[in-house]
Amino acid sequence: MRLLFIKESLAWPRSSGHDVHCFHLMKALAQLGHEISLATAVEPTAEALAYLPLAHRFTLDSADWRLNGTDSLKLNYWQERFRSYWGISADRIRAAGQAAAECRADAVVVVGLNVLPYLGAVHNAQRVWYAADEWVWHHLSLVRWQEPNTWGHLRAAAIKGLYERVYASLWDRVWVVSATDRRALRWVADSNSIDVVPNGVDSDYFQPRAQPEIKRSCIFWGRLDFDPNVRALQWFCRSVWPALWRQAPDCQFKILGFQPGPSVRELASRDGISLIPDLPDIRPEIARSALVVLPFQTTGGIKNKLLEAASMGKAIVCTPQSCGGLRGLSEAPLAIARGVDSWVAKILDLWADAPRRHQLGFRARNWVLKHHTWTAAARQASESLSRLRFA
Repeated sequence: MRLLFIKESLAWPRSSGHDVHCFHLMKALAQLGHEISLATAVEPTAEALAYLPLAHRFTLDSADWRLNGTDSLKLNYWQERFRSYWGISADRIRAAGQAAAECRADAVVVVGLNVLPYLGAVHNAQRVWYAADEWVWHHLSLVRWQEPNTWGHLRAAAIKGLYERVYASLWDRVWVVSATDRRALRWVADSNSIDVVPNGVDSDYFQPRAQPEIKRSCIFWGRLDFDPNVRALQWFCRSVWPALWRQAPDCQFKILGFQPGPSVRELASRDGISLIPDLPDIRPEIARSALVVLPFQTTGGIKNKLLEAASMGKAIVCTPQSCGGLRGLSEAPLAIARGVDSWVAKILDLWADAPRRHQLGFRARNWVLKHHTWTAAARQASESLSRLRFA
């Protein structure tokens, strides 16, 4: 099939889940024989596009477009309100429709949260929303009734829930990463046209490395302006780390990521904790660390960093909330900890037992190669597209 992916931007480095998902799924679909084109609002860098075989590439905000102002946008009143809410110009949406016509797309896949208005200009192709994580469920999972500062997520959930519902008439299929996200979106948008396309991992890039580990060390990485990551770090640094530090005063915890705010920088000022922001290649630091810790307190989606850590053959200590959406979970060699005492005990035990640590990492690599490849994800997406083609 001829597939046009539409995304606001394709960033480099790929620090957001949507950039990771979009790039690798396009690449894997191309390897399966589909013709892939890409339209973005802004021009991607050469690094962002490297190794991506594209039949066509469009920059929607380019002055080169000759737009026909009479091209219709099939948006009703509420859809038009949300177009304005997201600040997406009508001309940019018309440019997306022209891009779909120019590459004769059989299906148009819009990627991300604020992309649904682009479907209003797609008239002669099947329309797919690659939602990945379900955002209403994401916001509701962040609400804590005993913490008034989290109540704002109720408003965000209500806005995004209405947004999804009013645009449901424009999509033919939706792709989410887990069964939980599918159930949530079915409830929110009253839609049954939803398929699960689980995340994969680039196992060639994230490979085990033969280099010495730092004793009694652990690591966490991710976008450091993303609330679930910040909450995970706050809980670990305030509740778990002091207990570890008392028992092992030479232990080290490294935080890697982009756009760290004041709250993360404050955590990094504590004993034994260091912050390395904006590191282009995180793999050497991961390889040097004895353990990967994923202390997430919220659910939803699939944690890309868990797949990356497993692909590098690292032992992983995580909360049950970190395991959402995983395939073959009963086979996953994860050290799952519940509560502070459990976290401290599991980390100390693994620090003291290098053979067991390395065995967990070896098994983690085998598990992720079996259950979470981008080739498998692309096959799931192809099956979804086949449902559209022969419907």
